[in-house]
Amino acid sequence: MQTLGKAIKPSVSKVIVIGGGIAGLTLARACLDANIEVEVYEKRQLDAMLSGPGGIFIQRNAIRVYQLLYLGKIYQRFYAQGGTIFKGAFSSKDGTPLYISSPKMADEEDLGVCLSRGELQQILYEALPSEIVHTDKTFEKFEETEDGVRVYFQDGSTTDGDILVGADGLYSRVRASLSGQQRLEEPVYSGMCCWRGLFNGSSLPLNKEYSWMELWGQGNRFGYFDVGRGQFSFYAFSNSEQGGNDDSVGGALNALNLIFSDYAEPVPSILKVLENESIYRDDIFDRQPLGNSWGKGRATLIGDAAHPVQPNLGQGGCMAIEDAFELVKLLANAASPDQIALLLRQFESSRSQRVTRVFTTSRQVGQLGQTNSAIGCLLRNWIYKLTPTWLADLQFKWLFDYQPSWKE
Repeated sequence: MQTLGKAIKPSVSKVIVIGGGIAGLTLARACLDANIEVEVYEKRQLDAMLSGPGGIFIQRNAIRVYQLLYLGKIYQRFYAQGGTIFKGAFSSKDGTPLYISSPKMADEEDLGVCLSRGELQQILYEALPSEIVHTDKTFEKFEETEDGVRVYFQDGSTTDGDILVGADGLYSRVRASLSGQQRLEEPVYSGMCCWRGLFNGSSLPLNKEYSWMELWGQGNRFGYFDVGRGQFSFYAFSNSEQGGNDDSVGGALNALNLIFSDYAEPVPSILKVLENESIYRDDIFDRQPLGNSWGKGRATLIGDAAHPVQPNLGQGGCMAIEDAFELVKLLANAASPDQIALLLRQFESSRSQRVTRVFTTSRQVGQLGQTNSAIGCLLRNWIYKLTPTWLADLQFKWLFDYQPSWKE
């Protein structure tokens, strides 16, 4: 496993991170590996921070980062606890495969690993010394000082560091502060809501040939994926008005049964076992890309705080992981404190093209999957079914080209 191998302390002595999700915790671990002091501040209490609905894909491009961090210990735990991604498929709602994805696309044995969000958070948190993460601390504002930044929290406390990184998600308070706002403008509604949760799939008629499956209907789709040790995560999308809920039909499970009543197995069996499981519903949003500049001065953004995307590629978290690593790599090689602001702008510019492409492709896949007309669905399914796999792979293969390295 490659390591940084630097004994000299970098010019950046201390990084302040706002947000204790996948972006913030990964950034903190990378900082420690680069001999940079780091503090993470999270507005939620610890139990809430270490939980989350459903599961998450950590695909091959992001997995390569964890092979480098913490002597590979995070990587090893992911594979020990999660579900390895082998073959997967987009299918019509009757179960007919439309596109089959395999690790051959990326010349790998697998395409990464899936975990429940709670397990992911727990693993990342346990890879840090306990004093690094401060919970129940809500960011208020920041200001630049003569040689760094000072961050203010709602409880009246402050902390100082060399740079500030906003890793605080779709409604980032750091991003709002950078724009001189109390809160961000509303994000862009996708036109669809999503239900998600976990279930035990050991007794269900799941095709063991596939690590994941997504079935496409008319204005809706249903997916599931292996998160390890007999557990699976499901997700279900449906075109809907913003702000809707399931009260009028007697709850989330009834809503799912109504929408997906004509889907083939294993969807009916999955819905049946969800009777005793928690189901989480939310609306899906993104924001237009910021371009080449995300922050200013000694402050920057990573992950969803900078570039939230629709969850159609399983790459939102992966982009946050790449961001975290690439930012710390630049900071670790800073020659002098005077370079810090310039390096942050260099980081943002270097990431812009890739995350914008993910944003665009994710929207395109979402629009295809959520096609609302019968004719549109027939055309979509026909095109995918007749497209050679090698040609369809080109839509996704580039995602796995990312090769992180501590070396310049």
